[in-house]
Amino acid sequence: MSGSAERIAVTGALGFVASHLFPRLASRNARLIAVVRPARDASRLERAGIEVRRADLNDPGTLAGVFDGVDTVIHLSGMAQAAGLRPALEASGVRRGVFVSSAGVYTRLVSPGADRKRVGEAAIRESSIAYTILRPSMIYGTHADRNIARLLRWVRAFPVVPVPGGGVTLQQPVHVEDLVDAIVNALDRPESARREYDLGGPEALPLSQLIRICGDALGRRVFLLPIPLAPAFGAMRLLRLFRLPAPVRPEQILRLAESKAVDIGPARRDLGFAPRGLVEGIQIEVKDLPPRSRP
Repeated sequence: MSGSAERIAVTGALGFVASHLFPRLASRNARLIAVVRPARDASRLERAGIEVRRADLNDPGTLAGVFDGVDTVIHLSGMAQAAGLRPALEASGVRRGVFVSSAGVYTRLVSPGADRKRVGEAAIRESSIAYTILRPSMIYGTHADRNIARLLRWVRAFPVVPVPGGGVTLQQPVHVEDLVDAIVNALDRPESARREYDLGGPEALPLSQLIRICGDALGRRVFLLPIPLAPAFGAMRLLRLFRLPAPVRPEQILRLAESKAVDIGPARRDLGFAPRGLVEGIQIEVKDLPPRSRP
C-alpha cells in the first residue's frame, strides 16, 4: 500500500459489536473511520482518535463522498442496507469489505427483514468488492447484548422461565469477541475474499439446556414452563397491538420452532475460527452483569 496506513471504515460504529471491534483494530497500522448517523453523539470515538464521517445509510443521497479514500469497509449496521450502500462503495473505489449479515436469512418464515438481508447479500455478491459475508447466529457477550443478558436478568429475578415450544430447538450463540476474531482474521486472509461463512458456538444445544446453563452460572435453580407456540405468539401480538411492553417480538416466538444450528467448519478452516464454549461465555457474562438488574 505504498507505505501508507490502510484506511478502514466501520459502519454501525456506535453499536455493540463495534465497541468490541475498535480496540482490536487500534492495534493495526490503520487509519480508522467511523460512519455515524447525523446528530448521533460520537465524541467518545473522536476522543479515541477515530475520524467520524456522517451519513444516514438508509438514505443513499447522504453517502456521496463518505467512503472516499477508504480501502476497506467493515459493515456492521445491517445487511438490509447493503444494496443501497453498494453504489457509494464502488464509486469511492473501496476494494475490500467484511459484511456482517445474520443466520436469520435461513428462516423459512415470511420475514420482510430476512428478505431485505438476502437482497443486500445478493447486491454485495454482484459488486466489484472483494467481500467476505459473515452470518453470526445469536450474538452475546457482556451485559450490553440483547440476547443472553436479557435471559440472565430474567433468571436472576424469577425462578420460572416460560419456554415457548418446550425449548427443544437447537441454539448456537456466538460470543461477540469470537465474532470480532472472525472479522479481523477475514481482513488478513486472502482466501476469505468472495466467500461466505456461518458463525456460531462450538456446538448447538437445545434452548432448555441453554436456560439451565444460565441458571447454573447464576447459582439459581430454574423451572421451565413449556408454553405452546401458538398462544405465546398470540400473546405477543396482543401486547404489540395495544402498545404494551413485550419481552420479544411475535416473529421471534415463531423462530423458536426453527433450529439455529449452523455449520462453522468453513470458518474454522479459512478464518481460524475457534469459538469459546457456551458455559465459559455465559460465566464471563455473569461476572459482567450489573447488580440489581431487572428484566
